[in-house]
Amino acid sequence: MQTYITKYIHPLRHQSFLIVLFAAFMFQSCLLFAQTPSYPVKNVNGVECIVYKVQPAEGFYRISKNFNTTEAEIRAINPQITDGLKVGMEIYIPVKKEHKTDKNYIEHIVEKKQTIFRIRKMYNITEEELIAMNPHLKQNSLRTGEILKIPLPEKQTTSVDAKKEESKSAATQNNNQVEKKETIEHKQDKKVTTDNIRLKKPDNLNIAFLLPFMLDQKQDASDKRFIEFYTGALIAIKQAKEEGTNFRIHTFDTEKSDLKIMEILQDSNLTTMDLIVGPAFSNQISVIGDFARMHRVKTLIPFSSKIIDIETNPYLYQFNPGQDTELKKLQEIIQYEGNKTNFIFAELSHISPNDDSFVLFRSLKQLMQSGDLSFKTVYLNPDSLHQIRQALNPLKENIVFFNTGRINNLSVYLSELKRLSASVNLKIYEPFSWRNSKLEKPRSFYLSVFKNEYPESAYEQYTNEFSILFDWTPSSELPRYDLLGYDLMQYFIREVLTTKNSPAESYPMREGIQSNLKFEKAAATGGYINRLINHYE
Repeated sequence: MQTYITKYIHPLRHQSFLIVLFAAFMFQSCLLFAQTPSYPVKNVNGVECIVYKVQPAEGFYRISKNFNTTEAEIRAINPQITDGLKVGMEIYIPVKKEHKTDKNYIEHIVEKKQTIFRIRKMYNITEEELIAMNPHLKQNSLRTGEILKIPLPEKQTTSVDAKKEESKSAATQNNNQVEKKETIEHKQDKKVTTDNIRLKKPDNLNIAFLLPFMLDQKQDASDKRFIEFYTGALIAIKQAKEEGTNFRIHTFDTEKSDLKIMEILQDSNLTTMDLIVGPAFSNQISVIGDFARMHRVKTLIPFSSKIIDIETNPYLYQFNPGQDTELKKLQEIIQYEGNKTNFIFAELSHISPNDDSFVLFRSLKQLMQSGDLSFKTVYLNPDSLHQIRQALNPLKENIVFFNTGRINNLSVYLSELKRLSASVNLKIYEPFSWRNSKLEKPRSFYLSVFKNEYPESAYEQYTNEFSILFDWTPSSELPRYDLLGYDLMQYFIREVLTTKNSPAESYPMREGIQSNLKFEKAAATGGYINRLINHYE
């Protein structure tokens, strides 16, 4: 597998480079940069070394990963380092030469928190095979930085050039059949239908991420969410790679810029992608959607719930279902509750028509009116709390809907309903965004594509994997963007990109850690929407 990180992500800046490093090191790939920085080289005690200046937020762990070495090797060549590293400090880093050998093993440098079990799984070998090459493991435990011999399977070669020649030979023996087929499928005047969407061989997937990492600019909390999303996706890719699927990963920093998006779309590599992930913002979807349609590239929109072209563009995949899905689910709940429930619509004045909750509120009232379902309306202000009390029915369950999702505007009313809930059976409908709020509120129910509990074993396995690969902790705020990236990439690799599922209907359901996913046709000639939205209390 080869992993390409484009020039849009500078390779050695910012803490975020840890992610780029993961793509290079953990995938055991050949990492190529369009603009690789050049460093001064110096011979230190007979060892060829790079002269490197320590960057902000860098320590031994990160630098050793960047340059495929160990902390012990760096300290050995830099005896002047008695304490930790400081920003701007010049240090020597031993140059790692390309390793070509005819030996029957390769060398593996033990990483932090790695175990014998995990190394066995990484190389698909038995414990007996590992110990046979490394007899000291019978008496001693693993040490970070030590070098293990990993036995090679029969007929395997470690020569990168040999692998390239093998690939070339196989392509030649095909008499250019595959190449001809691809050329036909890339013709832009070919009729676009759901039956001719290109599906490449599962052993060679090209995936591009177009997200605002903001690596060359000051990051805020929202920017870090996209980095977390990317790390989760990379873990899923790594797992698929260990199962035999090869990848080329192309990562672009869109910088929250429409102009940068246009610049990125000029990259010819994008026309050959099996999947584009992004963009992050709704106003950028149209231009990327047009690109996806023109070049017939599947494109996953991970965040936005407002995709205008989803019903006409068969190459778009929308994870976050729109308000129509939410409204349909609420309608089912209301019909089920029927006359045994007292529905109350609580309205604040001067709410923007662009408020998502306002639009949902209005549509829900219209549905109830057309279905001859009874409800009450209360107009809220600080002096009208008595109206809320009067609207409640002590003999029924009471469900309250608000016409705004801005929870801070509702604090006084939520507090009053909380107090009243001690004597009256009531609950409120809350947007998912309220899950992170600390404001006092009564019992509630909500709809979400995200689970309220994670499957224990799968979550534990993921957490262990994350801690091994990265030396930082993702945000605990809901939803977790790293888990979103992981679940989505798991789904797309296994259900969309590497299987022959009929695109005319829908893809299978797959259970993820944070989300269960099932993409269904938005319209006969359109893309796909994840329709698995669940009811939680």
